[in-house]
Amino acid sequence: MKQLGFEQSDVDQAVFYHHGGHKGHATIIIVVHVDNCTIAASMLSLVVAFKHKITQHVEITDLGKLHWILSIKIKHDHEC
Repeated sequence: MKQLGFEQSDVDQAVFYHHGGHKGHATIIIVVHVDNCTIAASMLSLVVAFKHKITQHVEITDLGKLHWILSIKIKHDHEC
């Protein structure tokens, strides 16, 4: 992940983040658990770019939008 420009969280080794990009307001957070990851970003284009970059290193299967995490229902407030 560090090769892709991400920093590792000091609090949790499974959390990686990147700030910057579009006027400094672009943020992407990746949470890794075994062979799964959850992607959260301030802009959809960041998610798309990350998925493209990561496929150059590992094979992935996109399971679509996140609906539940840690027994918490995720509500999306945007249209995709």
